[in-house]
Amino acid sequence: MNTIINIFDFDGTLTTDTWPKFWVWIKRFGYNGDFRNDELEKAIAEYRTIHKDKNAYVTFFGFFNDLLVSRGEKISVQELLEGEQFIRYNPGLKSFLSDTYFRSNIKNYILSSGLVEFLSGLSIAKYFNGIYGSNVRFDENGNIIGINVPEIMSDEKKILAIKQILTENGISKDDCSSVTYVGDGDSDGPSMRFVHENGGRSVFVHQPQNNNALQSISKMYELYGLSNKSHGLQGVQGTPGFVDYICEADYRQGSKLRNILESRVKY
Repeated sequence: MNTIINIFDFDGTLTTDTWPKFWVWIKRFGYNGDFRNDELEKAIAEYRTIHKDKNAYVTFFGFFNDLLVSRGEKISVQELLEGEQFIRYNPGLKSFLSDTYFRSNIKNYILSSGLVEFLSGLSIAKYFNGIYGSNVRFDENGNIIGINVPEIMSDEKKILAIKQILTENGISKDDCSSVTYVGDGDSDGPSMRFVHENGGRSVFVHQPQNNNALQSISKMYELYGLSNKSHGLQGVQGTPGFVDYICEADYRQGSKLRNILESRVKY
């Protein structure tokens, strides 16, 4: 039997907020990076009008990269990790990850477009068998001088990372039968589709106050070539779409999500 593998997106999937907290350091440049806000959104939008690229990831990360590069500035890893204090994890996550029996029977991974150097420094990083994401650039003294924008974790690179995870566990790179992918937004679409179409399970999670999960999935389907008219969402599981389950991002014992993640492990 193949190793049981769970692959999680990070922001919005493990945390309560979709805004990445590793941007806190931009306070040095007059912005509030603790949360998504109009001033910051306006600045990113203006950056995109000048730096046009069909890939939204490139322009998004490019904005933050240029804050450092254009000014010849640098930040420390400690400044990057200041953002951890603003993270709120979804209910039950830490008890789920620290369950020793469960951990001995599965492997958990984070797959995010976020910065590996931030994610790897978090207190929960020790519970994961691997963390995949985008990288920063360092100078010779270990200070961060930019983001490696050409190598950000794009949709295509996420699928390559999934294949790498499979290969490292001695599994064929197109055999996802032992994989559960958990995500919360449009950017998870290609990964969900790859896992689902190769025998695995995809789980779309949302916050309790979000009543638009079906609309979000509908938008995601359309973005990745599935028409609502031909791929209805009724029942979700078993439909021609690639989302197998919808549930709240609740990792507490007895929750729907916890039951899905534990269903392949026999106590």
